[in-house]
Amino acid sequence: MNALRTRHSDGKPTSEAGFTLLEVLVTLFVIALALLGTAGLQAYAMKVTTSGQFRTQAVILGLDLLERFEANNEAAILGAYAADPLPTVVGVDCDENDCTPAELATFDLFQFGTKLAAELPTSTATVTVAGAGPWTYTLQINWVERLTKGSATTAANAQTENFAYTISRTIYDRSIVI
Repeated sequence: MNALRTRHSDGKPTSEAGFTLLEVLVTLFVIALALLGTAGLQAYAMKVTTSGQFRTQAVILGLDLLERFEANNEAAILGAYAADPLPTVVGVDCDENDCTPAELATFDLFQFGTKLAAELPTSTATVTVAGAGPWTYTLQINWVERLTKGSATTAANAQTENFAYTISRTIYDRSIVI
């Protein structure tokens, strides 16, 4: 036992036995709190990332459809892209067959609706047109994201939030030569 005891410079004995069990437990508790806080922060970051991905996907899909309006100018100036709801079936597969401009418009809307359903949860879209030349198309994409508050992770306790993305494009008649 004398091997564990040392003496201060004033000659009084001191004991150096290492960490006590209480010190170790307090250290483990502090580390556990830090890890739980980090896990909560990571879960929040994942939620924000997913929400951002949905918004980005809505923008990409919307811009793709508006570019199709530009490419099929003949159908766009006739209002063939106005749709509420989007078509769920097509008469002609324009990837495999020659299509009229109106058939291509229906096919474009069908493909857009299929991609939208695959990429965004519980999504809907409407396309409206206004004007008699130039024509202004407005596309509105709506979707629902699942949110949880606190520790509610079951479907019964899940809450949702509605999101919308609206974009407009003015279409000019390119067949008119000046």
